[in-house]
Amino acid sequence: MYTAILLGTIILCYIVMLAVYWPQARYAKGMLFAITLPEHVMDDSNIQSIQLRFKKRFVQVSLWMTLLLIPFIVSYNWIAYQTLYYFAWLTAFFIVMAVPFRRAFRETLALKREKEWFVGKKRVITTDLRAAYLKNKHMAPAWLFAIPFALSIGLMLWGMRMDASMLSVTLSGLFITALLWFISIQARRVKSKVYSANSEVNVSLNQANRRSLSYLWLTVAVIENVHFLVLAMLVHADDSASFGVWLTMSILLAAIPILWIWQVYRTISERERELLALDDKPIYTDDDEYWANGFTYHNPMDRSVMVEKRVGIGMTINTGTTAGKIMMWGMFGLIFAVIAGACFIVVRAEFTAPSLVVTAEHRVKIDYPMYSYSFNADDIKQMTLIERVPSGMKTEGEATNKYARGHFSLKELGKTRLYIFKNNPPYIQIKLADGYIIYNDKDPMVTERLYEEIRQQLPASE
Repeated sequence: MYTAILLGTIILCYIVMLAVYWPQARYAKGMLFAITLPEHVMDDSNIQSIQLRFKKRFVQVSLWMTLLLIPFIVSYNWIAYQTLYYFAWLTAFFIVMAVPFRRAFRETLALKREKEWFVGKKRVITTDLRAAYLKNKHMAPAWLFAIPFALSIGLMLWGMRMDASMLSVTLSGLFITALLWFISIQARRVKSKVYSANSEVNVSLNQANRRSLSYLWLTVAVIENVHFLVLAMLVHADDSASFGVWLTMSILLAAIPILWIWQVYRTISERERELLALDDKPIYTDDDEYWANGFTYHNPMDRSVMVEKRVGIGMTINTGTTAGKIMMWGMFGLIFAVIAGACFIVVRAEFTAPSLVVTAEHRVKIDYPMYSYSFNADDIKQMTLIERVPSGMKTEGEATNKYARGHFSLKELGKTRLYIFKNNPPYIQIKLADGYIIYNDKDPMVTERLYEEIRQQLPASE
């Protein structure tokens, strides 16, 4: 199951790379491989040769990266090594898959300079545009973001009254809301784009696009708060039936923002194409030199922190600004911290097993990082040795084909803390007032010995 989930993310990455880079070989919006070019040069044999080489390289790189998945698949029995290889492969994947595009970008730019196919004015940053000073009256009012912030704060307060797992989920909702608010602010501040010598066209497109984006990020923020509420309910599900309902809702709520973002940017693109097709005074700016590799924008003379992407949809960071540098390096630092943390948790789980001891004070202590637990022997309602663990769902913890540790919702039992090596009976099943605990050691004889130690601490009636 773990391998299947990781393979699913890999397939998704392939789809994203194909959707982002393959269309760059087609001339659109006055650009080819993120290089502005006049339309008539598409018939040039050199340009057609670059297009063919890009497609050939892209297919070759895709096949090589697929072959490099073989060690990942055959290591399914060693979760720690498989996870480390997965992140190493994923890092290489995002770097290598961009190489064909970057080479095509450099070849196209060199050919453009050699042939002097310049479009419009070079080094255009801003234009003295009458419309640039007009107030954007049609954007969503900034105060409307108080709605998703109120929702996320309410979720956080509710999570604080529940348990630690709920609080962590609701705090994530507050973080995402703040991030979307920041993106919305940057979308408002992005410089006005010059489409045409006709200022009315510029005014209408800039206002309409900013309006669309302001309502987009506001709507996504509200949807994400609902999503995190569903995730909190998913974590707190008591049985597999309710778990399935919340899981289905979570998947749908994860897909809706993605589809909504795609639809809004598609609408913006169609709006621009429709108006410019009717306009006889379009303006194309030539600022290729600020796009170092086609998708990274670095312009110290442009004070905009976020600018529209040339590759893909959405906005990208201007690394020529101080704020842009902080955001870029902060993002890399966060990604590294998340990957390093995930690898540490998986490796630790592979080489660290839970331990159970019975103290002189008649307390049973289970020691395991993040999921340690203790209780009095007198609190035990029932205890038995079982040969099979009921099936169920993980709500918080670690689960592989070898072990399961953390909080689970099991059929017939409900809330259960598992500390088990799978397919390795017997298991100690303990019933408490608030749920069950199931524990075993890798050595069945040790499991039986621990069972006897706990049994001796029970009242005579047990």
